[in-house]
Amino acid sequence: MDKTFGGCRFIYNKMLEERKKVYQELKDDKDAFYHHKYKTERQYKQDHSFLKEVDSKALQSEWRHLKSAYDNFFRNIKKGIKKRFPKFKSKKNRQSYTTYNVNNNCKIDFENKKLKLPKIKTWIKYRDDRVFSEDIKHITVSKTKSGKYFASILIEIESNIISKQSIEENKIIGFDMSASKFLIAKELKLSSPRFYRTEEPKLKRLHREASRKEKGSSNRNRARINLARLYEKIENRKRDWIHKITHLLSKHFDCVILEDLNIKGMQRFNSGLSKSVSLDFSWNQFVTILKYKMEQKGMHLILVDRYFPSSKLCSECGYKKEDLELSDREWVCPKCQVYHDRDVNASVNLRNEGIRILKEKNIKIINNDETTVGTTVDAFGENVSLLDQEIQERISMNYESTTFM
Repeated sequence: MDKTFGGCRFIYNKMLEERKKVYQELKDDKDAFYHHKYKTERQYKQDHSFLKEVDSKALQSEWRHLKSAYDNFFRNIKKGIKKRFPKFKSKKNRQSYTTYNVNNNCKIDFENKKLKLPKIKTWIKYRDDRVFSEDIKHITVSKTKSGKYFASILIEIESNIISKQSIEENKIIGFDMSASKFLIAKELKLSSPRFYRTEEPKLKRLHREASRKEKGSSNRNRARINLARLYEKIENRKRDWIHKITHLLSKHFDCVILEDLNIKGMQRFNSGLSKSVSLDFSWNQFVTILKYKMEQKGMHLILVDRYFPSSKLCSECGYKKEDLELSDREWVCPKCQVYHDRDVNASVNLRNEGIRILKEKNIKIINNDETTVGTTVDAFGENVSLLDQEIQERISMNYESTTFM
């Protein structure tokens, strides 16, 4: 597998090097540039015999990956979007290759938990309890910086999921994102465990230790692995937490309404907001996972436009407070004299706007007066009000006493 990683990285970099050279030489002659014929992986194998020792399908997939990156680069240029030219692959980063199942050369023995990959004579043991009967399309093998190997298997299944066309109003919830907490609604509050900030002192110490070691030495390599393991642990804990939260939201609500936030814009500010949305709870990852889980169950995820003034509008009378500052966490409406908590008020406005969007999509809203949630849920606390027994078991868990390896 390591040999295949190296071969795929080598041929990807060689193909990219050729494309960069052709681009510099022929960029002024568009006709010659677009009709230039690049070398194939077969020609590279004739020039470099060691490439014949690795999986040919894996080498072919590198050409597809590079072509996709190259086409996206020029597509973005035409749209006026500034993107960097495709980068060379480094052996210091995460390694991966993709192989395709041809003539049943990719096999799985579920009973003995063994995997067979092309060009590898022995079966490889794995740890996973999932079982499927569908044919394998392709397998992506990857190696993390800490030295762990994973196989991502793609299969094709038929989906007959139909989105719900009628939703009970008490099954609709709108959340406002809070950097200090996580999600805030009128009925429910979910706080973030702040995984990155908890481990930040240890990360800084490991970074210092690695920087003091001599480059190329065994001590530096060990320090690098220790640092990679801690980053991996933080990411695993965060992903596990996101999956639990999104599962429960998709189970208890027919529609979740969020704001379509400009995360890249938030990251430009040198403040705690950048660390929260990208490192502590990874907002984009949370939205992506929640979206597919809602869709798999026929539920709805509504993203309200980022320019909608959710914080400035009074949820009672609709008055818009133009002079509201980011530091104003509480305010009183000058028109109806109603007191507002900034985040709760924003969540109510987002919910109302989301319901309006649902009606535009011809989705029927069924009115009822029942309540389905409690008042406050601290996702990682001891004395909390809970949705039900499942949330008590799965959300309100103490990660300090749990080992993730």
